[in-house]
Amino acid sequence: MQREVITINAERKVTLTCYLQGTGEGFGHLGQRPAVFVIPGGGYTHCSEREADPVAFAFLKAGYQAFILRYTCQPDGSWPLPLQDYEEGMKILHQRSREWKIDTAKIVTVGFSAGGHLACAGGLLTSYRPAAMILGYSLLTSEIEKYAPGYPSLVEHVNEQTPPAFLFATANDASVCVQNTLTYASALAQHQVLFECHVYPFGRHGFSTGDDCVQKDLDPLYPAVKNWIADSIAFCEMVFQQK
Repeated sequence: MQREVITINAERKVTLTCYLQGTGEGFGHLGQRPAVFVIPGGGYTHCSEREADPVAFAFLKAGYQAFILRYTCQPDGSWPLPLQDYEEGMKILHQRSREWKIDTAKIVTVGFSAGGHLACAGGLLTSYRPAAMILGYSLLTSEIEKYAPGYPSLVEHVNEQTPPAFLFATANDASVCVQNTLTYASALAQHQVLFECHVYPFGRHGFSTGDDCVQKDLDPLYPAVKNWIADSIAFCEMVFQQK
C-alpha cells in the first residue's frame, strides 16, 4: 500500500491523505477500484482523528482506494472555504484517477457530523457529485447554525438529481438531533431518491466505527451500531450495479 499526503492549502492546513492499493498483476482481474472520500467531523473547529484513518482503513479492507480530506476549520476560515476544499480534493481524485486506478463512476463520500454537512453540501451544491453519500449523525438542517453560524441548511436543496444516500444516527444523540437524519430521509423519499436509513436506539455522538480501539466510550453503545460499515458498503455495491 502507498500513502501520500497532498497539501491543498498550507495556510489553512488543508490536506488530502491518500491510501492506495495495488491493481493489475498480483491482484487478478482488478484493473480499477472504487474510491471513498472521507470527511471527518469536528463542528467545523477541527477534524476528528477518530473519524479519519479508522474509517479509511475499514473501506481499504473492502477494496476501496481511500482518501481523507482535512478541510478548513475555524478560526482559519469559514464558509464557503470548506466547500472549496471539497471541490479541490475531488478534482485531484478525478485528475489522477488513471494513475491511482480509480473508477470515477464509483466514488463515494463518507461524512460525520459537520463533516457530513460538508459531504452533503459537496454532493448537492457542486459539480463533483459522488455515486453515493454515506452520512453519519450529520448536520443537515438549520441546526448547523448552532455550531457554525452562516453555514447553509442543506435539506432544502434535495431534488431528483441528489445522489443516493446511506444515513445513520442514534436516537438519543445529545449533540446533533436525530431529526437531521429523519428530515433528510423524508426529503429523499419525497423526491424518489434511493436511500437507506438506520436509526439505532442509543449511542453517544461521534462513535465513528463503533470499535473500542477507536474510542472507549463510557456511555453504552448499541451493539448493532458498528454494522453501518458493512451495510453502507453493501448499499454502495447495489448503487454501482444500477449504473
